Amino acid sequence: MRLDFVRVEEANDLVNQLIEHHPQAIFLTDHDFKVKFYNKSFQQLTKSDKGDIIGHEFCEVMGCTQREKISPVDNGFCKRCQLRDLLSGSNLSEMVLIRDFVINNKVKTKHLHIDTHRVVMDGQKYRLVVIDDRTGKTIK
Repeated sequence: MRLDFVRVEEANDLVNQLIEHHPQAIFLTDHDFKVKFYNKSFQQLTKSDKGDIIGHEFCEVMGCTQREKISPVDNGFCKRCQLRDLLSGSNLSEMVLIRDFVINNKVKTKHLHIDTHRVVMDGQKYRLVVIDDRTGKTIK
């Protein structure tokens, strides 16, 4: 099936609605690893307010407990951070991340499956990130 749109705005609106109402957490990050866009599912996953998400790094938003191991030369990420490799555009495009996060002042171990996709908009390179929170789910 192919959708035909009369105006670019119609296509834009459809894409925005699909992302906003998608059940998996989705966010867009720039080359500095800062969140530029996110959907409701991402906000629910992080249990954060808008001001605590936009312009902040994923690990900062999620409250990654590994952030305590930050070195100033690591650009805000812990050493050997798998997520940094994923967002930097390395050969990785998906990964499983099992890590402790501080959410609502409680440490919670999250089992996340993360897929990334390269996106270019207005000449700027971004990473579109889709997170499936598999915490508590049984894998068959």
